[in-house]
Amino acid sequence: MFFSSKNKTKVVGIDIGSTAAKLVEISRAGRAIRVDHYAYEPLPPGLIIEHQIKDIEQVGAALQRLIVRSGSKIRRAAVCVSSTNVISKTITVPSDISEDELDTLVEVEADRVVPYALDDVNIDYVKIGKSGQSADEDQLQLVVCRKNVVDGVVAVLEEAGLEAAMIDVDQFALARVNNFVSQGQVGGGQARTTALMDFGFNTSRLLVFHNNQVIYTRENPYGGRQLIDSIAAKYGLPPQDAAHALRNNELANTFKAEVLKPFVKTLMQEILRTLQFFYSSSTHNKIDQLLITGGCAQIGNIDKFIEKRIEVPTAVLNPFAATKLGNRVDKEKFRRDIPSLGVAAGLALRAIEQ
Repeated sequence: MFFSSKNKTKVVGIDIGSTAAKLVEISRAGRAIRVDHYAYEPLPPGLIIEHQIKDIEQVGAALQRLIVRSGSKIRRAAVCVSSTNVISKTITVPSDISEDELDTLVEVEADRVVPYALDDVNIDYVKIGKSGQSADEDQLQLVVCRKNVVDGVVAVLEEAGLEAAMIDVDQFALARVNNFVSQGQVGGGQARTTALMDFGFNTSRLLVFHNNQVIYTRENPYGGRQLIDSIAAKYGLPPQDAAHALRNNELANTFKAEVLKPFVKTLMQEILRTLQFFYSSSTHNKIDQLLITGGCAQIGNIDKFIEKRIEVPTAVLNPFAATKLGNRVDKEKFRRDIPSLGVAAGLALRAIEQ
């Protein structure tokens, strides 16, 4: 469990994004999984810049509102840092290595890849399976993150009266959701090459999976900001008001033709370009399915537009298709926000995998 405590009491998943914080709380009863609580809280511009928290007090206050809005009583949170702030490496170790020897080996490996002093970083690792080369060797995922990044996340949770039970990596949270969704498919996602596109505010990220293992990632500097900026320029609105109007469907009737259509056209081109980078750098020449998540995935019928353009089966990521909804969950708002809850869902899943 990356950068986490070992206490196994319940946690909520909280995704602190550039423009909003999202909370998901889930529980398991036998084989059934239920969403017990959920909330979405917009964040004013400038509080999160380049994946780092710039105003602890204001973000902490927003998280307090998020907790109140959700109705959750849990005060231990699984949160994440951006993969852009993380160095990750897969290493192979003997299966019978002692804990002390493993700690030493991990530190040596970290020192090889980290361009700054080890005193300035948090180091963690997790076993991910047997080595494909030898049954006597294990593969570990080594993760390194600057302490100031981790400390910022911990500080903002404390400001909100929360405890950082687990600090994950956003990419790992998305991979966890992908594997969770794959469990409901024939073959459990094995022998398939699938992709997940996460539309962020400033960037979009492609993750490609083969046999449910990440084989390729790429970030692209195109996301929801371009749409918000276009709305703001067209209708003379501050960016925060433009985002509010978009989220609440309060824009003029001309919005779709004058603003949304050109944005979607450019978005299609960016997706195609990103996929071409994958095809040209791997032995794969196709993907079996594309799932999309993030703010832009809320655009009506966006999955159908993408599917027609790239000729790949495409759907909005829905980790909750087979889950029940608790009585405290506003079902209408929840269904509207599902496309934006990919990372929060991945964090919430930590509560049932411990």
